[in-house]
Amino acid sequence: MAETYLNEGATSFAAANWADSTGFADNAELVVNVPFGPITSGLDQSSLTTGIDYLDFKPGAVGIVGGAGSSLQVDADSASGDYIRNRGNVTLYLTGGGSSQINNLDLGGQQRTWLTGGTVTDLTMDGGTLNVAEAAVVTNGYLAGGSSEWGYNSTKVTELTIDGGTHVIRRGVTALHVNGNATVVYDPDDQVTHTSTAIYVNGGRVDWRAGAFPTVVVRGGVADYTRARVAFTPGGTSFLVKGGRLLEGDGTVTLSNVTYEGAWLRVFSGGIQSPPGGLG
Repeated sequence: MAETYLNEGATSFAAANWADSTGFADNAELVVNVPFGPITSGLDQSSLTTGIDYLDFKPGAVGIVGGAGSSLQVDADSASGDYIRNRGNVTLYLTGGGSSQINNLDLGGQQRTWLTGGTVTDLTMDGGTLNVAEAAVVTNGYLAGGSSEWGYNSTKVTELTIDGGTHVIRRGVTALHVNGNATVVYDPDDQVTHTSTAIYVNGGRVDWRAGAFPTVVVRGGVADYTRARVAFTPGGTSFLVKGGRLLEGDGTVTLSNVTYEGAWLRVFSGGIQSPPGGLG
């Protein structure tokens, strides 16, 4: 289908408010690039058979879609590249509709997105704010900036790579990578199990409050246990330190299986000693 555009000032996603007078339809290609809303109707698009190809909020888009208890319901999953993107100054309440599947969700700029339900396969983000509700499932996340908070869900994130921004994670992650200048509060719900999971701290800072990942690799950055809220023992299978720092806190966390690359040294006064000529 050809791209179609939302009319400026629209307060509904009804067909009449789109340039092609169709709007949401199977395989629709939808663009929002002007101020609008707030959008309070035309939000339930769950009756589509195959879902849209994409919904793209451009930087020129300004407005609000939905609200607490009233989300846009739509799926974008008929092809692997189908997506929903929010890079406008847009507050978006969103959940998967129909199949409940969104293949790709991309977020940036000044956006504010509440993912209230459904399943997102690949989530990318480099700006704005995101709230992932307990009812929402995310398979893979790649966070380069912005801020987010992820509520508990029994389905773990398969891979979560965090390179920048500030993020609070309350659900399990099979493979968690923390890099760059990211700040991550890892504070999983007490229901989360960590069997066959791993965390790789390559940079940034992990404010690690709970969660006994059996495999731990610290190559850089800071693994900070000073705010641990429960006793736990990370690295029961393997805890390898190749760089970075460990902040032990008051002993709530047991660091009993730490091994070191080469002559890297550690002291038990709450941190890790830098190697000669090292990182300070």
